[in-house]
Amino acid sequence: MNHPNFQLNIASLRKGEKKAYEAVYNEFFGVLYHLCLHYLHDEKVSEEIVQDTFLKLWEIRETLNDQINIRNFLYTITKNNCLNYLRNQKISLKHQENIKYLEMQFNYEALEKLGNYLQFEELRSKIEEAINNLPPEIVETFRLSRFEELSYREIADRQGISIKTVEARISKALRILRVELKDYLPMVYLLSRIIS
Repeated sequence: MNHPNFQLNIASLRKGEKKAYEAVYNEFFGVLYHLCLHYLHDEKVSEEIVQDTFLKLWEIRETLNDQINIRNFLYTITKNNCLNYLRNQKISLKHQENIKYLEMQFNYEALEKLGNYLQFEELRSKIEEAINNLPPEIVETFRLSRFEELSYREIADRQGISIKTVEARISKALRILRVELKDYLPMVYLLSRIIS
């Protein structure tokens, strides 16, 4: 359900009032951007996708009704745009047997099955629990990669292991999480800001 202020913003948005549009933009840009970023791993593409989401909102503003859940509406558009991007990337990588393709496939499956925003929020405890249940050495490597955003080279240097070992651990973590989270969706690329 929308906050009362957003009910007012929707009415104002329909009229094309830029302040109402800016209020919605400022409220939701960050969370949508971080959702994209940690599925796509590309700042520029993530920003473009979220910008496209808000452009779509502006284009269809006159058709909005007062009952619309703006958060779910923006989230759904962003999710679908991410899926389209990942689908295109998968096609270009489908002949490559490497970790990048595995991760992209994993992200695509997660987004494709993902429900609404509230379901997205509810899954965070399941994800955290599954990550914590990984073997200790894999948990550390995985967290350095996903939550501290270190490169494989940086992780290898910090842990005193080879890049190949880092790749193997990340690959193993993804395989385990896919099994452990099969009933909850394999959403593992979340910013600590979203999980906390």
